[in-house]
Parts: sequence; structure tokens; C-alpha cells
Amino acid sequence: MEQQQRVPLWWRQHPNGSYALFVRSGLKAIEFEKGKPAIAVSSLDKLPSVIDTLITAVRNGELDQQFAEASAQTKSSKSKGKRAA
Repeated sequence: MEQQQRVPLWWRQHPNGSYALFVRSGLKAIEFEKGKPAIAVSSLDKLPSVIDTLITAVRNGELDQQFAEASAQTKSSKSKGKRAA
């Protein structure tokens, strides 16, 4: 059985022509710095190299802390929802 599913883009274009690249864990964007859930990319043709850099960082464990924090936030919000129900 096949089912269509909407997959959101990981980037958005700013009015000045630059892009913001989001890395998500589930539906939550990972914050690389407090209050900054995106990576600034100057042009669309540079996105592949930024994505390759992110892949290397993930493989080397450099983003483990950010993913752990996002996972903890997701778990705490789920447990809050269960208590309210």
C-alpha cells in the first residue's frame, strides 16, 4: 500500500536571495545556537556543500548534543500532553 506524505523543504529563501537551511529532528528544528534554528547559506548552489558538511559532522558525532537536546524537548512535550489528557 502506498500513501502520499507531505515532506517540508529544509530551506527557505529570504527576500535578499540568501537561504536558511533547517535541520529537523521529527518536526522540531535543531538549534545550533540558542534561538537560531537555521544555517545561513548565501546561495542555492552552496546548499549541497553545506549539507555534505552537516553529514560529515553527524557521522563524526559533532551534533550529538544538539540532537539529544531536541529529543529531550520532544519527550518532555509528549509527557506534558499525556498528563493534561
